[in-house]
Amino acid sequence: MIRGGRGPPFDFAMATMRKRFFVPGRLAPLFLGGALLALALGALAGPLHPQGKIPDPGRPDSASHPPQRLISLAPSITEILYFLELGERVVGVTSYCNYPPEVKEKPRVGTYWEYNLEAILALKPDLALVMADQGEGESSLAGLRLWGIPVYRAQVDTLPQLFQAIREIARLTGQEEVARRRLPELEARVQRVQARVQGLPRPRVFLQIDEEPLITAGRRAVHHDLIQRAGGLNIAGFLEPRYPIFSLEEVLKAQPQVILFTGMVGEQALPARLRFWRRWPMLPAVAAARLYWVDPDLIDRPGPRLVQGLELLARLFHPKME
Repeated sequence: MIRGGRGPPFDFAMATMRKRFFVPGRLAPLFLGGALLALALGALAGPLHPQGKIPDPGRPDSASHPPQRLISLAPSITEILYFLELGERVVGVTSYCNYPPEVKEKPRVGTYWEYNLEAILALKPDLALVMADQGEGESSLAGLRLWGIPVYRAQVDTLPQLFQAIREIARLTGQEEVARRRLPELEARVQRVQARVQGLPRPRVFLQIDEEPLITAGRRAVHHDLIQRAGGLNIAGFLEPRYPIFSLEEVLKAQPQVILFTGMVGEQALPARLRFWRRWPMLPAVAAARLYWVDPDLIDRPGPRLVQGLELLARLFHPKME
């Protein structure tokens, strides 16, 4: 049996299950009434643009007035901002932003799914940046818009979309020269991987994100894009949900040749997961001992380090690759 699973592991899987604000004392009544109004108005805003950004009349004109005080509401966004050499302009990040190391000195404004609105307002940002469909819905962003904070929302499900988002953020922040200087190397690394794996046999791959229930990556997950570009075949790639629940019976039927483990629980879960799968020695991945832990920061977060994750997956799928 296969059915839609809980929300994405990007940055943190529980985001879609806990989409709400923490609104400290005296701001709560103002926020609750205003949020309802903002939601009503938001219903008229229309769909996302192809680039993934929400039209926001309050967004600064990046050509003449690039924003100087940036709030990142996702670890992946934080990594993009630092890649664009915007670290000095970042005034607030989430509790889970941990890369690059210097980000540990930045003020924290909540988790990926639960913001401290008062803390955000105190930092006086002129732009907040989030990831679309990664746990942050319109209800979570209504409070920011209510208080006049422009919001940019990126949509990243593939590597080309990542590069597009980086260019868009560079344009918004006046860092287009940095993007022109740094992005070509990332794109070249992706092209090198794809050239190396072209024509090689594609191993069947199962990616385990969680175990109770068994959650994997479907066709619209960025993991699927990475697996395909790295020369693998995602056995759940025919499923529409980003993160479907996948039954053990379906895994046994698909006979994966590589099993990957990732997710919030961390590498400490690897021994238990290995013990579980070794109960099924008829699986080619188990028989060949091709069960691997992959750092979720490299494949879960739609930021520049996805390219490093792609290179790692290619080596795991094709260990004899030149």
